[in-house]
Amino acid sequence: MHLKALTLRGFKSFASATTLRFEPGITCVVGPNGSGKSNVVDALSWVMGEQGAKSLRGGKMEDVIFAGTTGRPPLGRAEVSLTIDNSDGALPIDYAEVTLTRIMFRGGSSEYQINGDTCRLLDFQDLLSDSGIGREMHVIVGQGQLDSVLHADPMGRRAFIEEAAGVLKHRKRKEKALRKLDAMQANLARVQDLTDELRRQLKPLGRQAAVARRAVVIQADLRDARLRLLADDLVHLQRALTAEVADEAALLARKEATEAELRTAVAREAALEAEARALVPRLERAQQNWYALSQLAERVRGTVSLADARVKSATAAPAEERRGRDPEDLEREAARVREQEAELEAALEAAERALEDTVAHRSELEQALASEERRLKDLARALA
Repeated sequence: MHLKALTLRGFKSFASATTLRFEPGITCVVGPNGSGKSNVVDALSWVMGEQGAKSLRGGKMEDVIFAGTTGRPPLGRAEVSLTIDNSDGALPIDYAEVTLTRIMFRGGSSEYQINGDTCRLLDFQDLLSDSGIGREMHVIVGQGQLDSVLHADPMGRRAFIEEAAGVLKHRKRKEKALRKLDAMQANLARVQDLTDELRRQLKPLGRQAAVARRAVVIQADLRDARLRLLADDLVHLQRALTAEVADEAALLARKEATEAELRTAVAREAALEAEARALVPRLERAQQNWYALSQLAERVRGTVSLADARVKSATAAPAEERRGRDPEDLEREAARVREQEAELEAALEAAERALEDTVAHRSELEQALASEERRLKDLARALA
């Protein structure tokens, strides 16, 4: 296993895409101060998962992005790709060539890719730690670190030896496992507390469950009772409805009969009114005849009175005065007057009888009309 290429794009001083190819053996990067040699080492450390900005000689992680110059604007992201030859299978992955890519945006978000597939930082660390080239391994020795190695105490030398022997990854895994165990122990304690709490609540919950079951039974009985009451009410209401329908049918029949009687009464009233209107001229003629006969009777009575007075005066007068008219003429005149009087009296009696008949018939018609009007009003009220 060896490094094949390192591609930098927007990382620190590498604004343009720059690819450094490595061949098996020793590769040297030579240049004056400030040319960016240390940036190559920082790129290697950064792409392998370095999270400390001070380890990359910066104040914050966004400082690894190209900040721009007087002739070139700043970039919005930094990208470093490291290609490793894995033909010997040193990396636990089924690829002969592995490309690790790390991308960081100026907003602070990062992306990690293995052969173009997005992954997590933990995947980076696990893959590299199994090969012994992780960011915390001894493979990258910066300036001033040799002096710390030479002057290290026994504990420090032990740490370097463990790193070189590949113990670091196992220690990291042990620490991770211990953290998981601690978290699991905390979860178990929490579960135990919850179990105790649930056991403490089981008895009141059991009582509540019994009460709930009893409440369900009572509610079911109540629902059945309500349904029975509703069914009984429905039967009564149906019977009442049937009775009301029958009553309504009887009332409708009675209404139709009353309307028929009303129509008959209206027709009879109209006939009586027509008959009364027809009798009005006859009554007027009878009244006129009665008035005329009354006047004639008065004239007759006046004539009779006059005749009586003449007879008396003729009887009481001296003989020589009575000899003025012939007694036979007077008798004939008196007989004629008596005949006229008898005729007039007969006519008067006939006229009076006709008038009485007419008045009686009119009274009967008025009584019948009033009776029909009362009956019509009764039928109207019954119909209403």
